[in-house]
Parts: sequence; C-alpha cells; structure tokens
Amino acid sequence: MQLIKIYFQYMQNPTQALKNLIEKPKFKQACWGYLFAALAWVVFFNVGDGLTLPEFLLKLLIVFAAELTAGSLIASLCGLFLAFRGKQITPAQLFVLVGSSGFIKGLFIAFALISAFFPKAELGMLAPLAILFVYALQLVYLTLALRRMENTSISLSLASWVFSVVPVIALFAVLGAFLVWMIILIV
Repeated sequence: MQLIKIYFQYMQNPTQALKNLIEKPKFKQACWGYLFAALAWVVFFNVGDGLTLPEFLLKLLIVFAAELTAGSLIASLCGLFLAFRGKQITPAQLFVLVGSSGFIKGLFIAFALISAFFPKAELGMLAPLAILFVYALQLVYLTLALRRMENTSISLSLASWVFSVVPVIALFAVLGAFLVWMIILIV
C-alpha cells in the first residue's frame, strides 16, 4: 500500500516525492523494486517455458540476488562519483533510487505477455530492442531523478550513472564469460 501512495505522490509532485523517498532510505522499499525487477526478468526470459514452481522460485532468487548486487555496486560507484563532485547524497539514498527504478522493468512483463499472446508474430526477435528500450527509460528516470534531488545539471547526473553502470556491466560480462567457460569445461 505504501508503494501505491509513493507512486501517486510522484505523479503529483515528482521532486517532493523523490525527496520523501530518499529522506529516510528504507531497505524494504528498495527491495520491492529489486524484487519486481527480478520478477520481470524471470517472466521475460521464461514465459511459455513451463517452469515448475521450485524452478521459478530458484530463478527468481538468483536474479533477485544479482539485482541487489548490481544495485548496490551502482549506488556505491555513483555515490563515489558525486562525492568527488561535492554532492552530499549517500549510497543508501542512491540504492533506494535505483531500487525504485526497478519498477520500470515491469515493461518486460508486458512485452513477454504480448509475445506469448501472439506466438506467430515471433516477437522474441525484438527482445534486444525491448531490453535496450527499458534500460534507456531506466537511465532517463535515474538521471532526471538525480537532477531533481540534487539540483545538478543533466550532464553531471548522466555522467554519474554512466560512471557507475559501465564497471558493473563489465563485471557481469566477465562473470558470465567465466560461467560459460566453466560449463564448456564440464561438458
């Protein structure tokens, strides 16, 4: 219920709602966003696969842990960048902000359901575009939110997020490469 209240506050006055969200950063609020993002990923990549409940919950748990890890790394690096620029925003506040942006990934669920509803259209070929679109929306949300909260320029806000996202993407790419290499060695 609290999340719905925050949403409507955001729609009425985005700046004040963001300030209310991060004044007292709550881990619970951030976790709801990360959990919703994890749910969106699992549905997006597994719609129509016939997952059993234990498989679904295991995948959800793994993706949730990855979302939390990525969110904490992004918030920490962004906080470091902003601290060098003289801004006084904590990584905990940024962690909550990144968590709130996880609700944008709900568009993945919509795309997956549309793709499942029209299987002959083969909309799965557009999955990379959907991922790019959702991440662009998430970056725009985070950039504008940081601009509203800290009265920074758009370029500084965007630079802080790019500074924090690029190393996280590289880290997950390296981990993915090692995972694939390990699977190839086992097989």
